[in-house]
Amino acid sequence: MPNVPLLKSAFHHVAAHPEQWDQGDWRRCLAAHVVTQAGGRWVTDDVTEEPSLAVVATADEREVCQAHYLRLPSGHVVEGVWVWERACRLLGITDRQGRQLFAPTNTLDELRQTIHDLCEVAA
Repeated sequence: MPNVPLLKSAFHHVAAHPEQWDQGDWRRCLAAHVVTQAGGRWVTDDVTEEPSLAVVATADEREVCQAHYLRLPSGHVVEGVWVWERACRLLGITDRQGRQLFAPTNTLDELRQTIHDLCEVAA
């Protein structure tokens, strides 16, 4: 069952602040807004590095998700999970639903319709 309040909150933020949203950029897409609204911390702020697509893994994620060991430019290694994995887990949606919801080509209207469909299933 999807976490409807979190999903709607993230979408409303994106709709109200489209300048902060870019569905083709994992740091600014809907998944990123879901994760950051829920308190997620990015592994690094250096967006030129692959670890910038991950958030710091929580203790429970180390148990139930595939945490990744990510080497930062500083040489430090951090356990992280990819932003879309965290977003799917927080929203309570499947990988398939996540692929549809977080597709990089989605417009705001397509997101609105997908969210509507997910919420209908939850009702």
